[in-house]
Amino acid sequence: MKFLTAVIIAIVLEVCNAHLCMLSPPQRGSMMGINKAGANDCILTAARCGGRPAGHPVMGLKTGTNFTVTFQKNLDHYDKATPGSFQVAIGQERTGTEMKNLVSIPDAGEPSLTLYSVNVTIPTGLVSRQLYVLQTAYVTNNKQAPAVFYQCADIIVEG
Repeated sequence: MKFLTAVIIAIVLEVCNAHLCMLSPPQRGSMMGINKAGANDCILTAARCGGRPAGHPVMGLKTGTNFTVTFQKNLDHYDKATPGSFQVAIGQERTGTEMKNLVSIPDAGEPSLTLYSVNVTIPTGLVSRQLYVLQTAYVTNNKQAPAVFYQCADIIVEG
């Protein structure tokens, strides 16, 4: 009985253990194992940036221009009764300002490891030569999974 309980716990932990990776711009931390569903670098559930500290900007983006964000549903948490979504937002992490949502894409039940590419416009009115965070979030709306998975990339905005 103890063995069966241990197996069930291991399965539950594996199912709840990963979920969103950002490829472009490159996410904070590494991308080790992202070609396998459930990769450790895709399991960030703490609000804003999954608890990963800010780093150096990985790129500069100009306000008013379009940019393609590419991310991966590393592990599927689709619930047909309450489908979730993927969101891309921008904000300043160090000042604690609210994230500005740039786009939302419905989760339509695509399988694990599906790649998404979405065009966003970098908002005008952002402060030039300041550090910002481009954030992707997988909002699961699934009671059997964590509510949200996060990834962030550190960027600098040019006016």
